[in-house]
Amino acid sequence: SSSVNSPSLTISSVIFLSFQIYSATVSSISTESAIPYDYTEGIDTTGIIIRDETLVKSTTEGTLHFAVSDGEKIAKDGTIAHIYDGDSASANATKIAELKNQLKKIEEIEGYNNISAVDLGTVNAKISSYYNDFVYNTSLGRFDEISDSVSGLLTMMTRKKVATGEQTDFSSLKESINSQISTLSQNSGNTKGSIKAPVSGYFVSAEDSYESVLTTEDMSIYTPDFFSGLETGEKQADVIGKIVYDYKWYIACIVPINDSKFYKIGESVTLKTTIASNPRLTATVERVNLSSSGDNAVIVFSCSEMSSELATMRQGAITIIKNEYSGLKVSSKALRVVDGQTGVYI
Repeated sequence: SSSVNSPSLTISSVIFLSFQIYSATVSSISTESAIPYDYTEGIDTTGIIIRDETLVKSTTEGTLHFAVSDGEKIAKDGTIAHIYDGDSASANATKIAELKNQLKKIEEIEGYNNISAVDLGTVNAKISSYYNDFVYNTSLGRFDEISDSVSGLLTMMTRKKVATGEQTDFSSLKESINSQISTLSQNSGNTKGSIKAPVSGYFVSAEDSYESVLTTEDMSIYTPDFFSGLETGEKQADVIGKIVYDYKWYIACIVPINDSKFYKIGESVTLKTTIASNPRLTATVERVNLSSSGDNAVIVFSCSEMSSELATMRQGAITIIKNEYSGLKVSSKALRVVDGQTGVYI
């Protein structure tokens, strides 16, 4: 006898097998990634900088050629600027300084001619770091910071070539640079004088006219009422800059009266800033000065951290940090409650 398979049975078997394969390979559960997350709880306010500053003056006529950059450290009696007859002489002096800096870098690079004495791993790491800085600053439009990345990148690439023997002779390049320096020096003329630093500190080329108004003599005067009527002092024609000369300086922040109650004199706090070189500052509460109406207060913090950016800053956004949290961030729709406990399936 013979048997014939039922068409309906065969179709059912195929459907059943297909369902089993689908169930085994396709999950009915939706998933999503949790991401690391840092949360800061604090008071957002504006910090007003109060510090010891001395104005630098000059009455000599001519074109100033600064020997220090804005925000750069300078020692007492150090040269802040030279005074030239005209703009062309000052421009020549700037070019000469750039060429001398190039010569200095070449001489440093020439010292990297022994491959056994050079850690190529470190050199390659620095090349990558400078390159990444260049790409990052370019993407954010920070074009004023690109030159340092390019200079560092070219220097490290050349050092690698010297260390591996690909490039060893810089004599023609040095001769060309020295020739340019000689030509520029002949056309620079003599300086009419120079300006010296009266004290050591950070040089700032701009005067904002708050130097005589915001002083460190008496911190009790800095109330909300004081800042509501704050006016600048008079600008002086002979001022060419100033020097921030004390490393202890102050930040005054206006906050609601209820927020001021959380802080005690002598307490150490962390301040979050928008400054690239100092994104976080450790400060100490010096005073809490109330307004006449009692609605708000000024917290005066002291700080001893200093940088070129801080030296040139008068005010900026500040967050007075209360608490900080770190963890994983998940969407609220992923939360489930099991036996009274809230969590997520992982």
